[in-house]
Order: sequence, then structure tokens, then C-alpha cells
Amino acid sequence: MSPPVSRPFPAPPMHWLYDLPTPLLAALLLAVSVAYAVVAVLLARRLRWRLSLEDNGTAAALHAFIGMMYAVALGLLVVNAQADYGDVEQAVGNEANATSDLYRVLSGLEPANRDRLQRDVAAYVYLVLTDEWPRARHGERSDRTFRAVDHLSTEVYTFRPSTPQEERVYPQMMTEIDEMLDARRERVFLGSQGVGVVTWTIVLLGGVITVGFAAFFRMENHGAQLILTSMMAAVYGLMLTLLV
Repeated sequence: MSPPVSRPFPAPPMHWLYDLPTPLLAALLLAVSVAYAVVAVLLARRLRWRLSLEDNGTAAALHAFIGMMYAVALGLLVVNAQADYGDVEQAVGNEANATSDLYRVLSGLEPANRDRLQRDVAAYVYLVLTDEWPRARHGERSDRTFRAVDHLSTEVYTFRPSTPQEERVYPQMMTEIDEMLDARRERVFLGSQGVGVVTWTIVLLGGVITVGFAAFFRMENHGAQLILTSMMAAVYGLMLTLLV
């Protein structure tokens, strides 16, 4: 029977997006963005909400200001999201190195102790890959993995060397388990962070306003207006892909 799943952090909205392959995700966000731009242009034209030619210049200045403010904010968010991704990647690497070192250090123990503790390490790594990471993607916690790492750390900290060889290995075991646990805590903390609901709301509403504003301009060439507005929306969709 699976253990109850606790949620220390709220699950991100529409978390199913994170399960999509990157090309499909990009295609979906681009399609939605471009479809919104096309619908906005056609709707504005049908309802006669288009600006006069004399007002186009003033509106263009306002749109440029709005677009510049939104582009700066969106660019900073994308850079911050990519930096956070790099931090998580580094934390994962640190934990992997510490866990690998611990596994190799355990090779210096007597066969019975070595096999038992190495099995515990392997079981922990297996649960991280198959249970904890998929749950973390949805903002959930893996209780099975927490129990596994608690069991492993208890086994190591309560270990008593029985031979001179094990006494030589013991201090290094303590060092490696400490480094692994520190790296794990960092990885779990960083992995639980993400783009918050407020930020997502600002990103989405800002895109709706910026792209929708362009639908009110009056252009003699209707096809060109559709294409230009769609291209602007496509760039917005690409930025959303980077954030996700």
C-alpha cells in the first residue's frame, strides 16, 4: 500500500504541462499564443474597435511603452528561471557525487556490512529517480524516499567498526554521509521552488494585454496585420516555453 502523500508546497497550476515533451510543449504554447492573436485581430475588426489612422501614432507610442515594460519584466523572469534551473542542476550533481563517493567508501567494509549498506544506498538512489523526482515535478513529497534516507543515515551513524580496516574507513563514511545529506537538503529545497502563482498571473495577463493591444491598430493590409501580430504572439509563446 502506498504511503500517504503530503504536500509541503502547493502544486503548480496545470502541472501536466511539465510532463509534456519539450517540442510538444513549445508547439502547444505557440499555437495558443498565435490563436489568441488571430482571434483578437478578427474580433476587433468585426466589432469595429479599431483605431483611426490619426490615433495610430499615439497608440503605437503607448504600445511601445507597455511592450518595453513587459519585455523587461519577462526577460528578468526568464533569466531568473534559468538561473534557478542551473542551481538545481548543480545541487543534483553535488548529491550524485556525494552518494557515489559514499557507495565506493563502503567497499572498504567487511563483506556482510558492505553489501548491506551498499544495498541501502542503491535503494535510496532508485527511489529518488523513480518516485521522488516524478512527485517533486508535481509539487509533492516522497515519503518512501524520506524513510529510505533516514534508514540509510541511521545505519551509517550507528555503525560500529569491528576490524582495523573498518576503523580506518569509518571517518570517511561519516564525512561522505554528511555531505550527501547536506546536498540532498539543498536539492530538495531548490527543487521545491518555482515560478509562483502571482508571477504566472502577471506573465499571462501581461501577455494578453500586450498582444491584445496590437489588435486595435488600423492597417490597410489586413493580412499583414494578422501576420505581424501573430509573430509577436509567437515570441511571447517562446518565452512562456522557457519559463515552463
